[in-house]
Amino acid sequence: MYEKPPVSSVSEFMDCLCSRPLNFYNPQEIDPPVVSIISSFYNASKYFDETYHSIIHQTWQNFEWIIVDDCSPDPEEVEFFKTLPQRTSKIKIFFREQNGGLAAGRNTGIAEAKGKYLFFMDTDDILDPTYIEKAVLFLETHPDFSFVNSYSVGFQAEEYWWTHGFNKPSKFIEQNWVTGRLLYRKADFDKLGGLDENLRFYEDWERWLKAMSNHQKGWTIPEYLDCYRRTSSGLLASSRDKVDKEKQVTEYIQSRYRPFFEANKLPDIELRRATFDARQFDRKIEVKNLIHPDSTGKRILCWLPHLEVGGADKYNLDLLTLLKERGYEITIVTTNPSASSWHWKFYQITPDIFHLSKLFENGYWLEFARYIMRSRQIDIVWMSNCYYVYYLLPFLRPEFPGVAFVDYTHTDDPGWRQDGYPRVSCRFHQWLDFQVVSSQYLANYYQEVHHTNPEKLVVCYTNRDTDKWQRDLQLRRELRSKLGITEDTVMLLYPARIAPQKRPLFLVEIVRALVAAEQPICVVTMGGGDLLEAMQAKIERLNVGNAFKMLSSVAPEDMPGYYSAADILLLPSAYEGLSLTLYEAMSMELPVVASDVGGNKELVTPDVGFILPKGNADRAEVEEYLKVLVPLIQDAQQRRHIGALARQRVAEVFPLEGMADQMENIFAQAIQKSQAQHHPAMDGEMTEEMLILVQEYLALDEFTSAEWKQLQNWITELEKNKNHWHRAWQESHNWAEHLEKEKVTLETQRQAWVNVARQTQIELEVAQSKLEHAEAELANLKQLQ
Repeated sequence: MYEKPPVSSVSEFMDCLCSRPLNFYNPQEIDPPVVSIISSFYNASKYFDETYHSIIHQTWQNFEWIIVDDCSPDPEEVEFFKTLPQRTSKIKIFFREQNGGLAAGRNTGIAEAKGKYLFFMDTDDILDPTYIEKAVLFLETHPDFSFVNSYSVGFQAEEYWWTHGFNKPSKFIEQNWVTGRLLYRKADFDKLGGLDENLRFYEDWERWLKAMSNHQKGWTIPEYLDCYRRTSSGLLASSRDKVDKEKQVTEYIQSRYRPFFEANKLPDIELRRATFDARQFDRKIEVKNLIHPDSTGKRILCWLPHLEVGGADKYNLDLLTLLKERGYEITIVTTNPSASSWHWKFYQITPDIFHLSKLFENGYWLEFARYIMRSRQIDIVWMSNCYYVYYLLPFLRPEFPGVAFVDYTHTDDPGWRQDGYPRVSCRFHQWLDFQVVSSQYLANYYQEVHHTNPEKLVVCYTNRDTDKWQRDLQLRRELRSKLGITEDTVMLLYPARIAPQKRPLFLVEIVRALVAAEQPICVVTMGGGDLLEAMQAKIERLNVGNAFKMLSSVAPEDMPGYYSAADILLLPSAYEGLSLTLYEAMSMELPVVASDVGGNKELVTPDVGFILPKGNADRAEVEEYLKVLVPLIQDAQQRRHIGALARQRVAEVFPLEGMADQMENIFAQAIQKSQAQHHPAMDGEMTEEMLILVQEYLALDEFTSAEWKQLQNWITELEKNKNHWHRAWQESHNWAEHLEKEKVTLETQRQAWVNVARQTQIELEVAQSKLEHAEAELANLKQLQ
C-alpha cells in the first residue's frame, strides 16, 4: 500500500480530475447490467453536473444508474430530476411518495436494481474514472470479499487525504472510518436486508457493522479514487441540535454491535498473496465491459514495471505525453510492487492506470490482459521492461491477431537473468511486430549475442527537447547559494541512483584523487539506492566528505536548476543503454565525462565530451579520469565551448519531436504487419506450463532479491561499524591473552595442589596402615590379659 498523496494539494488533484477531457462513455446498454449505481436525490441539482460527468465517463460502462427522488420540495428541482433520463438511457429515475432519508431512498433504488453489484453514490460527489472498474475487478477476483472501497479525498469546504479503510475492522465500533461510496456484492447485501430506514444519520456505518458481525468482509484499494464533497450545509454543519442527534445515533448504533465486537476480536485483514497457484489459469473474469469505440487506430496499452524516478520512466513520460498530444488514447498497466512516486505525472496524461500488484495476484494477469484489451479495443500493445508480460505473448497474439505488439529495451543488464530484457525479447521475437532499442550498440548486441530478425529491429533514441532544457544563470546563482558552493568551485554533477550499475564507490575513488590533487571541486549526488550507506561510509573513511553534497531524489521539474548550477557531468557507469541524463546535460550545455558503455559514444562525440574506457575501477582507471577532469576543471573557457557544441548536437540530431515521429511510424507499420502476417501458435499446454514456470521463477527471484538485499544491508552495517568491531575484537583479543596467562597460572597452581594431594594421600595411607597395626596390637594385648 501507499499512503502518500499523489500530489501535495487537494485543489490541484481535483482540478485535474474535473477539467480533463474524457472519452470513455459508451451509450450501449447491456441487460442485465453488471453494476447498479444507486443514488438518492433531494434538491441536488447544484452539483449534479459534476457528478454526472464523473459517472458517465467511468471506464466501467456496463452499468445502470438508478436515481430516486426522495420527495424534493422544490418544483424546479423536481422538473430538473425528470429530465435526467434524457441525458442517457442508462439513467433510471424513481419517485418516493414521502421523504424517508438517504437509507429509504437507497432501499427504493436497490429494489429496482438488476446488477450483480451495487455501487452507492451521492449526487454531489466525484469519482476517479477507474474507480468502479477497479472495484468490480477486485470483487471478481476475490470471491471471499463482499464489498470494496478506496482511499478518499475530502474537497471543497474541507480538504484532506483519507487512508483509513476496511483492513482494520475491529476499529469500526469506535467510529465510521470510510465514506459511503463503495461497491457491494448484491447477493451478500440482500442476505442482510436493506439499510435501516429508522436512521437519518450514519446508516452506512450501521451497515458496515452489521456486515462485519455477519462475517462479511471488505477491502480498501490503496488509491485515491473517491472524492467526498464537504459542504458547510452538510456534515460540517454544527448546530447544537444536530450534534445532539448525531451523538444519540452514535450511541444507539454502538449499543447494537458493541457486544459482538467485545466478544470477537476481529483481526486485521490482509491480502495474503499466494506465491503461486496454477489453478488461477482456469479462473476467468466473466464480466463484460466495453468503453467508447474508437476508429482512429490509436488506442495503446502500455505495460510498464512501475512509475518511479529514473531515466526509463522519464522516457516513458515524454513519449506518452507526445502521443497523447497526437490523439492517442492511453492505458497504462504496471506490474511491479512499487510506491508509484511518479503516478501523478502519468495520471496527468491519462487516468486509465492500473497497478496490478494492488488488485490481484499475477495468476490473474493473463485474464486481465485479455479483459483490458477487449474493453479498450486496443490497437497497439507497447511494453518496456516487463519481464512477465513476454510470457503472455504466446497467449495474446493468436487471440488478438489485428493488434500490433511492440517492445522497447533501454539497456542490457549483465548478470541479471542472462542479460535480462534483450534475451527475453529475442526469445519471443516471433510474437512481436517490432523490437525497438535505445541505441545502435544495443541493436548490434541483439544480433551478436541473441540473434533476431533484423527487419524487426529498430533503433529509436531517447531524445530531448532543448527548448525546455535551457541554462539559467539566475537558477545557477540561487542553487549554488542554497548548496553553499562558491562560484570559484567547480561543481561536478552525478545525477544517478546510488546502485552498482552507476559505480558510486568508484566515483568516491575519483573524488579522492581529485582532492589529493588539490582541485577546487564539489560533487553533487542525488537519489538513493542499495549502495547509499556503503558510499557514505567510504566517504567518511577516506575523509573526503567536504567534497560532496549528497541530496535525496530531486523532482524532474527541479533538475534544470541543478544542471544550470553544475559545470561538468560525471557518470562512470558500469553499463548503460544510452543514459537520458547525457541528453539532458548536453542540452544544458554541460561537458560530459562518462564511461564507454552502451550507446554513450553514439551521443557523446569527441567534440562534445569525453567517453573513457571502462576498466576495473582501479588506480589505472582513476588516472584516466584525472587526465580528462583536471584540465577541464582548470579551464572554464573550454567547458563553455564544449557545452555549446553539446547543446547544438542534441538540438540538431536528437530532437524530441523526432523521437515521437519515429515511434508513430513504427506503430503504423506494426499495425499493418499485424493485420497481414500470420503469427505462430504454441501448443496450449506447453504455453501454460511455460507461464507456470516463469511465475515460480519470479516468486523465487523475488525471495532471493529480498534475501540478497538483507545481506547487502548487513554488509553495509558491518562496514559502518567496522572500527567499533575492530576495537571490540582488540579488546577480546587482549582479554583472551589475559585469560591464557591466567590459565597458565591456574594450571601451575592446580599441579601444585595435585602434588600436595598426592603427598597427603600417601601420608594418609601410611597413617591408615599404622592405625590398623596399632588396632591389631591392642587386640593382642586384650587377649593376653
